[in-house]
Amino acid sequence: MALRTIGTNANTSLSAFVVGTNDVIAADVATLITQIKFDPPVWNAAVQGTVQPTPNQAYVRHGTLFVPNRGKLLLRTGDVVAWDTQTGWPIVISGYSANGNASAPWHLV
Repeated sequence: MALRTIGTNANTSLSAFVVGTNDVIAADVATLITQIKFDPPVWNAAVQGTVQPTPNQAYVRHGTLFVPNRGKLLLRTGDVVAWDTQTGWPIVISGYSANGNASAPWHLV
């Protein structure tokens, strides 16, 4: 299985990693780790578009995501970690919202 895409029902533009499913594929874990980036310590127009460093081991298999400059987040099997391809900022969506709730606005492809 390869990485997925996710977005609202109107637009699936975010790359997505499904916890538990993509954990068994080393290339998918490596892609997630290299895509998550630190946000600048202070944001302003001058830092927009500058290169942001990648944290060391942003994700540990089976459910621990280190959100840059924020801390550790424990994930459950089926949760989805997406990221903004422009900034590398992680977006976490519960498995229930992404997979199991038909009325949720998320669409996982």
